[in-house]
Parts: sequence; structure tokens; C-alpha cells
Amino acid sequence: MTAGDWNDGWERLMARYQPGREQAIERTIDLIAARGDGRAPRVLDVGGGTGTLCSRLLARIPEAEVTLVDLDPVMLAIAGASLPSSVKVVRADLRDPDWTGLLPYSGYDAVLAIMALHYLPPDRLTALYAELAGLVREGGFVANVDDMPDADAMASAADDGSWDAWWAQVAADPALGPAVKERARLFGDSSSAEWHPPAAWHLRALKAGPVDEPAVAWRNGAQTAVVAFRPR
Repeated sequence: MTAGDWNDGWERLMARYQPGREQAIERTIDLIAARGDGRAPRVLDVGGGTGTLCSRLLARIPEAEVTLVDLDPVMLAIAGASLPSSVKVVRADLRDPDWTGLLPYSGYDAVLAIMALHYLPPDRLTALYAELAGLVREGGFVANVDDMPDADAMASAADDGSWDAWWAQVAADPALGPAVKERARLFGDSSSAEWHPPAAWHLRALKAGPVDEPAVAWRNGAQTAVVAFRPR
């Protein structure tokens, strides 16, 4: 299969497991488009996976300067093969405090994470928020969209094997199979561990960075966007 085929399959999988993801991407792009200062926005997509946000953003704002960061070799292989060459695809480990040194720019107008940071433990995510905010240029913003249920909320979902079936197909692919093995070496069992604190926790963590008072920009069930702007 081609990179486009794998990307389409991933999108169908995400539509099943993260049904609000498409709306979250569009709303985030709305925030970027609303800047209105006439300058091409410079955007960092953190944990960008196969590049869905990047491709949607460029379809709407072709002049945007886009950087995608991820560590997963499978996601990076698909993104590198399917995104236009103007997108700078960077392999970096968000668990490493020095990851920002791999970026092509020192500042961005929008630093975004869409359903990407729930694999990090609390202490590392707190530190990462400060690092993300530090990358935001004056007048720009940092946003994280993820499942942030109320403290007393409980949720469960049935799994019919679709997730495992997709990854099994990827592992069997001649081009992506080696990346799957590298992924297992990098993440082990930790890639399946998730942590979803309530929005209030994320807002407190964002306050540590050089940004204005963070706020909940929107909520759709448990899925929530927290946003903070850097003053001019």
C-alpha cells in the first residue's frame, strides 16, 4: 500500500476511537486563521502523527510554515511520504527536555498538540507545558486538545480488535514493518499507557509558562481544548 493508503486507514481508525478529532483540528485551525496580522503563520504540530493537522492547515492556509514533531517511526514514515516537502518533519522525543534543540525555528505563532500528550507522566507533562509556552512568539498561542474528563467522570469503550488489526497490517507491510519493530524498541509497553487528568490540572500546568491566563476554549464531552496566548 502507498503512504496515502496508510494515512487514510489511520484516519478511519481515529474517527472510530477519537470521534471528535476532526472537529478539534478544524477549530484549532480557526484559531490560527483568526490571527489576522497578514503574516504567514509559523506552526508547530507536536506529536503530529501522520500529519493530519498539517495537511488540513496547508489546504486552508497554503503559505503557513509548518513543523511536525513525533517520535513514532511508523507515524514519521507515513508523514514523510505523504506531506509536501515544505513541511519540516522532525524526529524528537518529548520525554527528553532537550527536544526543542532539534527544531528548525526558535519561535512559533501556534504550538499545537491534538490528542498527543496523554502518554506522558504528570511531572514530564508539566515541564513540557513550560517548554511549549517558551516556543510561542509574542501574540501567538499554545493549545492542547485531549480527553480531559471531569474528576468524577468514568468512561469505557468496547474494542472489537480494529486497533490491533490495523497495527498488524502495518507490521506485515514490507516498507513499514521495520519501523514497527523500532517503535516497539522505543516505547515497549509504555505506548499504551494513558493519563487523562481534568482540564483544571492542565490549566494549572500551563500557568508555569510565559503566557497569559490559560482558559478552556471549547469542550465536547470529555474532549477539551486548553489555550493560552503570549502577550505582545
